[in-house]
Amino acid sequence: AARRLRELLDEGGCVSMPGVHDALSAKLIARSGRFECAFMSGYGVAASRLGDPDVGLATLGDMVDAGKSVCRAAGDMPVVGDGDTGFGGVANVRRTVFEYHAAGFAAVSIEDQVFPKRCAYGKGMRVVPRRDAVARLAAALSARDEIRAKGGDILVIGRTDSRMATNPEIEDNFKEAILRCFEFKQLGADAVWMEGPRSGAEMEAFNVAMEGTRTILAQVERPGVEMLSPGRCAELGYDVALYGLTLLSASAAAVERAARVMGRGDHP
Repeated sequence: AARRLRELLDEGGCVSMPGVHDALSAKLIARSGRFECAFMSGYGVAASRLGDPDVGLATLGDMVDAGKSVCRAAGDMPVVGDGDTGFGGVANVRRTVFEYHAAGFAAVSIEDQVFPKRCAYGKGMRVVPRRDAVARLAAALSARDEIRAKGGDILVIGRTDSRMATNPEIEDNFKEAILRCFEFKQLGADAVWMEGPRSGAEMEAFNVAMEGTRTILAQVERPGVEMLSPGRCAELGYDVALYGLTLLSASAAAVERAARVMGRGDHP
């Protein structure tokens, strides 16, 4: 799965990566024949599996168990797993990479929020100091290299949420995000991901700074925010356009509409 994902990313252009939240959504996306990879989000697992918000309640066990079903249902389609913060210290980060590889994921993303984490768009979101973020990713990359040395393979994606963080000690959030992703790049991350760029100019500047490394743009539907097409993302320099919550939101909306009709005594 990791090899297929790497080959896909090396083809050029910008890959459209929908987020899936359970085995059924993964199977439907794979069966559509319109997508070559998918992403299993922590937000999606917390919502679909626990019925809870994304505030760090989904454990490593929850994510791995959901991931096994998702990867099995996806068949030959590579799936990227949301590794959140690695679920603890550096030893937990290493374990997360090993467990995600065993579950069948092609890649795992590791972010720099404080633990327990929350949705990046939640109020008061904070990140760990840069040195801790670098140590966290270094642990993930060490686990990746061990897996490769034993004949396996998995990609590691370095993600920073510092652009949107409320840490008082961060004077320039965009600069901090660039510095963190640059260090992730220098460490050998297979791809980097800056959450929450504020403008096209920031997106372009980010990709210039990350030249030579695969980059991901994650987008979440919100009032007043334009969703960029994969084509536009490619123009801005991205390799992956991630739509992490689109399918979950569409599913929830469909259930609510059908329930309203059934609640009136009719059939949808």
